Amino acid sequence: MRGSGYLLRHGRKGALKGGMMRKFNRIVATVLAMLMLALTVVIAPAVVRAEGVPGDVYTVPGDVYGVPGSKTLVIIMIIGSNTIKINDVVGKKDTSPQIKWGRTFVPLAPIIEALGGTIEWNPSTHTVTIVLGTNTLVLTMGNAYAVGNGKRIPIDSNHGVAPYIQAPGHTMLPVRFIAEKLGASVMWNSALHSVTLVFVKP
Repeated sequence: MRGSGYLLRHGRKGALKGGMMRKFNRIVATVLAMLMLALTVVIAPAVVRAEGVPGDVYTVPGDVYGVPGSKTLVIIMIIGSNTIKINDVVGKKDTSPQIKWGRTFVPLAPIIEALGGTIEWNPSTHTVTIVLGTNTLVLTMGNAYAVGNGKRIPIDSNHGVAPYIQAPGHTMLPVRFIAEKLGASVMWNSALHSVTLVFVKP
């Protein structure tokens, strides 16, 4: 409480004004805190390079969620786990993401299928053909280059990085390449060792 000296100098109106300002400041501080919390749960946050994580993924604060009924598709996979979460629906697959050559490799088929595309394996040429909308991507196992819409493109800056087959028969591809060629954001959760792909469908 203010002493009698304050009232003598400023009067009762000054004391009331000071109290209102303190209340206003508390409200503003509360609103700002809530806003900062809300910004950590977003659909496609700005990504930043993180230290101590695989060389081809990024990290963001908080979790990332899909909005039901929206055109956003969120796919979450965990290194070494057969669990996959697509827009908060949990499923199982018979292989898991892996770290290889300093890159995060993920099984290609569940991602393409979730996006509504098709994937076809040719055993005689060891190639996988992906068709997604008007785009076609051809991958050859062990080859550091892909063919996208007829154009030869490198899979990674390290030409030792190439797609491979993981038992029982899944094509594994660097997640960074998938994100760049299919138009997704890719994020890393260091606590859970999970990788998240965020697609915004046209």
